[in-house]
Amino acid sequence: MMIAEASTLVQAPLERVRASVLDPEAYIHGGTKVQQMEVISREGDDLVAKINGHLGPFRSHIRARYRVGPERIDLEMLWGRLRGFHAVFLLEPRADGVLLTHREEYDFGYGPLSPLLDRALHTWAVRSVEAEVAALKHASEAP
Repeated sequence: MMIAEASTLVQAPLERVRASVLDPEAYIHGGTKVQQMEVISREGDDLVAKINGHLGPFRSHIRARYRVGPERIDLEMLWGRLRGFHAVFLLEPRADGVLLTHREEYDFGYGPLSPLLDRALHTWAVRSVEAEVAALKHASEAP
């Protein structure tokens, strides 16, 4: 399993950071792997979305469920090419804003090739998660 994680301090209220994580437009700026995110359904704060983008040099399409909690948002892959994908956004209120931590866990499911893919794509995955937290920070702090 490959894991990529990044954190940033966002100088915005918790609700604004949470709204940015759930905003399809927040992801498509700043060089993230997400090229398009389409909300398919919304039930309260939880939503199901189709996410088109790329996984390293490969095109990627997944359907995912976002489950919203008070200080975390879990993303569970419902459909996609990977055997498994899980992501979490942790929202930790601080006196000077919100510490946003984003963690992604990939299970490629290609048997003996999976460790090779883990090593080959790990640097890309870390940069991708860093780009996402930067994009969410920008969206949350924008006037």
